[in-house]
Amino acid sequence: MIDDRTSREKSADDVMSERPTRRPVQVHTVTSLMTLQIPLDPLSWDLRDVRTWLRHLAERHQITVDLRLFHMNGRGMCLMNLQGFQYRVPVKGHILYEDFWRRVTVYRSFRKCKTHNK
Repeated sequence: MIDDRTSREKSADDVMSERPTRRPVQVHTVTSLMTLQIPLDPLSWDLRDVRTWLRHLAERHQITVDLRLFHMNGRGMCLMNLQGFQYRVPVKGHILYEDFWRRVTVYRSFRKCKTHNK
């Protein structure tokens, strides 16, 4: 499902594809972050964290993702709007977009709660 071949290894006929799924989209943000062992704050993700997250979502939602199109860290991901995600993953880019921003929101609310408790 993950395509991290170099452009030389990729043939002209390779096309991003996805397998249909009937599973409802459910993301358990904090639990999955702990399982994936990536930081809770998406802005602090490095390239490896972004790729770990992408591999997780690709497997979970049966999406084919070309990792070369996501050569960025968490701050770079924050600069992308919905169209940026859909450009990189045309069929299910909205799932990546929603999950990423859900994680940003969870981190912000977590940080806010943590500051109020001091």
